[in-house]
Amino acid sequence: MCAVEPLLQRHQQLLHVSQKLLGRRLFESLMKMTFYGQFVGGEDQEAIKPLIRHNEAFGVGSILDYSVEEDLSPEEAEKKEME
Repeated sequence: MCAVEPLLQRHQQLLHVSQKLLGRRLFESLMKMTFYGQFVGGEDQEAIKPLIRHNEAFGVGSILDYSVEEDLSPEEAEKKEME
């Protein structure tokens, strides 16, 4: 899906429509089972503990990276980047 150009060009509209049709809860659940769940271990310390324990059982360590997203215009993003 990530290589389909029409989907990439309209990703924001598709996400918006999906959230409207499915409702916030179902939309968030589906997102956690797809892209979000692939890259995000959890939303807080308690949510990541089971994943860390599971990985440790297989000898896999964790690297935790705190990430916060913010909707910015391209101009605002460039300004913050330069700062």
